[in-house]
Amino acid sequence: MTAGGLASKAEMILDPRLAEVWQLLWAGEEGLLSEDPAGEAGGVPEEVLAGLLRLAYLQGYADATAEPHPGELYRELGIRGPSITGKAAARARGARRRPGSSGK
Repeated sequence: MTAGGLASKAEMILDPRLAEVWQLLWAGEEGLLSEDPAGEAGGVPEEVLAGLLRLAYLQGYADATAEPHPGELYRELGIRGPSITGKAAARARGARRRPGSSGK
């Protein structure tokens, strides 16, 4: 699959999942999409963009943990998902962590 094809497919699949994040950006609230006095779009302030990227990451994490079949999004996009090591696959969810780990 070409990069352009993957980007188009990802746009169709991911954008609806991020509807709340996009609404925050395009809601027209003062300050998110500012204009300078010349009437040109000033863009999104870096702090706002950083916050929106964090929200998108969090939404992706939440979606991934709620998938009925792990790796479903990768299959839907037609890309190869990350491989799970035997050690990670052998440890059950909620299993005790190694001594000395943060447990996070």
